Amino acid sequence: MNSSVSIIVPCYNQAVYLPDTIKSVVTQSYTDWECIIVNDGSPDDTEEVVKELQKLDKRIKYIKKENGGLSSARNAGIKKATGEYIQFLDADDLIEKEKISGAVSEYQRSGDDKLILYSSSRYFEHGNKEDLLVLGRNDFISHVELKKLDSLSTQNTLLRKRNLCVISAPVYPKKIFDSVGLFDENLKALEDWDLHLRCSNNGFIFHHHYVDEGNTLIRLHNNSMMRNENHIRDNWERFNAKHQILNIQQEPIKKIAKQKEVIKSLIPPILLSVYSRLKTYFIF
Repeated sequence: MNSSVSIIVPCYNQAVYLPDTIKSVVTQSYTDWECIIVNDGSPDDTEEVVKELQKLDKRIKYIKKENGGLSSARNAGIKKATGEYIQFLDADDLIEKEKISGAVSEYQRSGDDKLILYSSSRYFEHGNKEDLLVLGRNDFISHVELKKLDSLSTQNTLLRKRNLCVISAPVYPKKIFDSVGLFDENLKALEDWDLHLRCSNNGFIFHHHYVDEGNTLIRLHNNSMMRNENHIRDNWERFNAKHQILNIQQEPIKKIAKQKEVIKSLIPPILLSVYSRLKTYFIF
C-alpha cells in the first residue's frame, strides 16, 4: 500500500540519535507516511536500533547498502519511496509535529505543479532541545524566506550566492526528481545546494510556508559532517567546478580590489602611515 509522504532518513554511524529522530516522525499529526531508514554501511549498531524501532511502528522501512555518502543514501531512499511527496530528514535532526501536515495541506490548496514548499529552521545544541536558536554555530543562517511572488530571476540570483534552506526544510513533490534528476553522487557535501540550483534552473519556485510547530530542527554537535572543514573544502571545489559560482562572484570583487589599488597609489605615503596607526584605536 502506497503512502502519501515518504520520509527518507540516511544514517551513517548515527544510531545513537535515531530513536529521538524517529520519535519526531511517529508523533507527526499527519499519519499517511512511510519512513525509510537507509543504513549507508554504518559500522555501529544502526541495524539493531532500526529493528527495535520497527517493532513499534510498521510504517518504518529499512534499506541496508554499502557506504556511498549522503547523496547515494538519499537516492536509494527515493528509488524505494512510494509517496507523492518526499521529506528528507538527517538521522541526527528532528521535525516538529505539524511539519508535514502543513506542507501537504498547502500543496493540495495551491495546485501549483512548479512549487516547492519549505519551512522555517531552528538549531539546538545536542542535549538541549528546549532552547531553539535562529543562528547556528559561527552565526550560520539556515534559510531565507523566499515567496512564490518573488521572481524566478531573484531566486536564481540568490541561489548563485548561497543555499536558501537546509535539506529537511522542504517537503518535495517526488515528481521533481523526474525533471531534475537525483542527487549528484560525486558530491559528498553541498549536494542539497546543487539540487536546489537544478530545481531553480528547471523553473521550480521555492516558497517559504510558515506553520506553527512546523519547523525542522537541526542538532548541533561536534561530530556533524559540517564541522569537517577539509570535507567541505574538497566538495566545494567539485561543486564550484560544476556551477562556476566562485568565478561569477569574484568578478566584482576583482574590480573593487583593482580600484582600491589605484586609489591607494594616489595617496601620499605619510597619510597611509597615519591611517594604519589610527586603525589600531578606532574601527572604520
